[in-house]
Amino acid sequence: MGIKAHELSLGHLITTQEKSGMKLKDLGLFFTSADAWGLLRKDLTSALGVSRAKRFLMRYGWNCGVHEARILKEAFEWKDELDWLIAGSKVHHLTGRVLSYPENFQVDMKKGRFNVSGNWIDSYEANQHLTHSGKHHEPVCYYLIGYASGYTSECMGKKVIFKEINCKGKGDDHCSYIGKTVEEWGEDVSEDLFFYEDTDMAIELDEMYKRLEQQKERLKIGYTLSQNLTQDMLQGKGLSGFAETIGKSLHCPVLIEGRHFEKLAEYGDIPGIHKYMSVTNIQNELKDLAGNSFVEWSLEDKTFKLLTTPILIESKIFGYITIVIDRESDDFYKDLLERAAIISALHMQNERVAIETEQRLKGELLEQLLNNKGINKNEIYDRFSYLDYNLSTEHYVMYVVIQEEAHAKEIDDYGYLTIRNKISEYIYQDFLYDDNQPLLLPKLNCIQAIIDKNSIDKKYKSPKHFGEQLIKKLGVTNVYIGLSDQTKDISDFYKKFQEVKRAVELAIWKKTDNKVVLSNELGHLTLFLSARDPEELEAFANENLESLIEYDEKRNAELLYTLMQYAQNEFNLHKTAREMCISISGMRYRVQKIEELLETDLSDSNSRFQVQLSLQILLLLGKVDHLTIA
Repeated sequence: MGIKAHELSLGHLITTQEKSGMKLKDLGLFFTSADAWGLLRKDLTSALGVSRAKRFLMRYGWNCGVHEARILKEAFEWKDELDWLIAGSKVHHLTGRVLSYPENFQVDMKKGRFNVSGNWIDSYEANQHLTHSGKHHEPVCYYLIGYASGYTSECMGKKVIFKEINCKGKGDDHCSYIGKTVEEWGEDVSEDLFFYEDTDMAIELDEMYKRLEQQKERLKIGYTLSQNLTQDMLQGKGLSGFAETIGKSLHCPVLIEGRHFEKLAEYGDIPGIHKYMSVTNIQNELKDLAGNSFVEWSLEDKTFKLLTTPILIESKIFGYITIVIDRESDDFYKDLLERAAIISALHMQNERVAIETEQRLKGELLEQLLNNKGINKNEIYDRFSYLDYNLSTEHYVMYVVIQEEAHAKEIDDYGYLTIRNKISEYIYQDFLYDDNQPLLLPKLNCIQAIIDKNSIDKKYKSPKHFGEQLIKKLGVTNVYIGLSDQTKDISDFYKKFQEVKRAVELAIWKKTDNKVVLSNELGHLTLFLSARDPEELEAFANENLESLIEYDEKRNAELLYTLMQYAQNEFNLHKTAREMCISISGMRYRVQKIEELLETDLSDSNSRFQVQLSLQILLLLGKVDHLTIA
């Protein structure tokens, strides 16, 4: 007569007869210490790592479950096969492993259906894990789920997989499980099946050794990269040195870009690859790029992948580092790229501090250069030279005014500061790598600056084009930008600043829609704003007529006299020719020569007025004689 599962007791399993080799009534089972199991489990985790120890214990539990299912079937005559299946949980309880308490039990062994869930009470495995290792972030009863899966699979004749849903080992009140056939689990069990794959332990250890060697090599690469990047920074190699160090360490192309996507440094010998690496290809993805996050991306029809990380200073993005990788990125590449980004950020921050300190010193000198008329030219030149700035090249003087808008809220100091900082940032960024970087002198609602002519000529069609692009970047309507003619001498800076300042003031007074003002566009209008200064008057006249006067002196010619007569006769060619008793063709030649030397068009009314005004000034100041002009 067969027995039922609930009738199974230790009496069925244990004999009191002491006899060598006897193990639980010849069942091939034996008792062991739970603490010893706990220590073994801890040692396995230390030696193999959590993932491999989990796999080892689950496979061991599976084999134990299969073995016990077989010996229990042979050792006892069961009432039916369902009792044989249930006996597995009974053996769990009798041997002290755990008490299984099912809540849902839907099993049809003939039809191959198995869907069971319930709780495990007082799991020895969870208790031992808490004793030796503390709480874990996931369920820890690896042996129990392996045993349950192996035992039920043997009974059902098809693979059954148990999963632990809750576990005391990760801080839950109790352990709970769900068991289903592989078919019923579907895709939800694909990851769990990996842990039951039968792998030779020697092969597993060999693979682990290879992974350890790889990890050792990666640690070496990481240490060397960090050390080399630090050395590069201390030696002042800059971003180009960083790009080369990263590229040589990781054996890949590298691109470092600024916040406005301008190329700052690159490394790699694959022709044309850097255009594919630019973050301009993924601007939409960059909107959410913050913190120490990464963007892994690729381009259509390209086999390589790219990994990008931001260069952050005070939580603001100041640039990007992108590398090419030939596989999916992992923590190794991300960690190294993060280190490189930190070193690059430190370099950029140091550069910013150095530039700001230097700018303060240069700002004091710029104040004297633009606002002190009687400055010693040699002294100011030498002092700028000490700061590695060359004043001898031609410059444009710039004057920017932030104007309060009509019917708008009054701008406070912080509002002015915000706009000034934007203007300064755009200008510095635009000419960051020029030899003569712009010098700026910010004040409350204005900025005085000088910019090397070569810097503007290399990047813009004209000074006006530069000003228009700056206004466009700012995106505001209350900023006026004035730009002077180029300077020829150190003494010109004061004069050019006064001119451009008056030009901007006049533009604001006239409420012109043109926000970019060139001092030379106003011509003689700027003169009226400085009429009290005779030196200004003389300088204005000389600037307009100097080439003509020099030509007369060198050639003993009379072009200045001819111009006087031409102006007196209302710029009438025939009338002037008759007055001077010369031929029409001769007069026409003289007028053409005058226009050529003065680089002007005497048919233009503004040009005529400017010439007439200059001639009158020379007469007024007594700089020419024997001439008369109406």
